[in-house]
Amino acid sequence: MGYLWNNLATLVTGIFAAVLSGLWYLFLDFAPITNFIFMMAVPITWFLTFMCWIVQKGADYSHKYSADMVKKNHNNSQSGVIKYTADGKQVTTT
Repeated sequence: MGYLWNNLATLVTGIFAAVLSGLWYLFLDFAPITNFIFMMAVPITWFLTFMCWIVQKGADYSHKYSADMVKKNHNNSQSGVIKYTADGKQVTTT
């Protein structure tokens, strides 16, 4: 597992979105352009936070059932393998 169960990007983006949300109220009466900037930035950062979270959930789910997790039988590596020579005769291996 990575840092914070691979949710570091989600946490950083969420903190940034929360800070922007808090700063929006401080700069509300500062200038009209700041209201527009925050009106655009805050929903976008919360959307990015949600997307980071949902993508990480999907990645965790897909890697949960990946081929690396399948148990392999190393006791008999030749079981089920039939080998033939160039003239079509079956070869027995020991």
